[in-house]
Amino acid sequence: MTKNNQKISVAVLCGGPSLERGISLNSARSVLDHLGSLGVDIIPIYFNEQKKAFRISTGQLYSNTPSDFDFKLKTSGKELTTLNLVHILKNVSIVFPCIHGTFGEDGEIQSFLEKNQIPFIGSGSKSCKIAFDKHRANEYIRKLGFYAPNSIVLKITDTKKIIREKIIKFWKDERIARAIVKPASGGSSIGVFSVENIEVAVRSVESLFSKRMDTRVVIERFAEGKEFTVIILQNRLNMPVAIIPTEIEVEYSKNQFFDFRKKYLPTRQVSYHCPPRFTNEIIEKIQIQAEQLFSIFEMTDFARFDGFLMPDGNIWFSDFNPISGMEQNSFLFQQSSRIGFSHQDFFRYLVNNAYFRRGINVHIDKVF
Repeated sequence: MTKNNQKISVAVLCGGPSLERGISLNSARSVLDHLGSLGVDIIPIYFNEQKKAFRISTGQLYSNTPSDFDFKLKTSGKELTTLNLVHILKNVSIVFPCIHGTFGEDGEIQSFLEKNQIPFIGSGSKSCKIAFDKHRANEYIRKLGFYAPNSIVLKITDTKKIIREKIIKFWKDERIARAIVKPASGGSSIGVFSVENIEVAVRSVESLFSKRMDTRVVIERFAEGKEFTVIILQNRLNMPVAIIPTEIEVEYSKNQFFDFRKKYLPTRQVSYHCPPRFTNEIIEKIQIQAEQLFSIFEMTDFARFDGFLMPDGNIWFSDFNPISGMEQNSFLFQQSSRIGFSHQDFFRYLVNNAYFRRGINVHIDKVF
């Protein structure tokens, strides 16, 4: 139910061109399940790999895989012109971008919404753009006094000779035995390689460029610390509040790491600890730094930061996700349950806060 039985409508944006389309669909279904059950009218808008928008029904949102979904669009979806799309989005209470990766978290869709003065949930285009590029984000926070290990960035325009020379120099300067090779932009550990020698590093870079996964590739020392992730929410005073982090226990031998498959598919190779098996001082340090970075990036509403507790006690935030995954068993719900939120409670809180912050005079009942 909504306040005074006033109908609230939320346009959920999902899909997109990245390899995280499937995760986006799951996030959108979660929004539909939990906000829809509160009496909120959900209007799903799907973007295909070419970023073309389609108006779809809530029933269509439950199609199986992205390939199955895209196949059905020709007969079941209604392609929208830019004018059609703007008209729909201007006639809902608020827009909820649930597009992960490129187009959804790099600031592009947020820029479109800002340009058309359409209110939406989540961080703005400027924040997303800074946070999405892993190398630039690390360089930025290092200058502000936060810990970040050295890394190098390789460009698709670099010759094979230059790529090899840069990698050899980095390997020698950093005195490393293992490194991570990954696209400069993106998330969910897609296209990430763990490598133990220069030759494999070179081949990994060439593979990423050949598949056009990014035009820039980052190489950094393999983090031998304890991995964690933390959700940050904004309260009514516009202050960020980091929830209790989750420690991610992964077997790192044989070049294993917390990759896309381990994140989203059932496996016995990963264990989660929430609260983490850290001291209270370390947990508080993670929360304080996460809140500081949320403010520094000028983020809004919610985010998820991934990082490592390094052997020397330093905290390294390696990835900043403006739109956290919202699958039923996601870190977002795991951590919010620690402060007494059901899935439904979380979405109610998020939407009500977004309305309040943007001066929209409606809300879903049971305001926190």
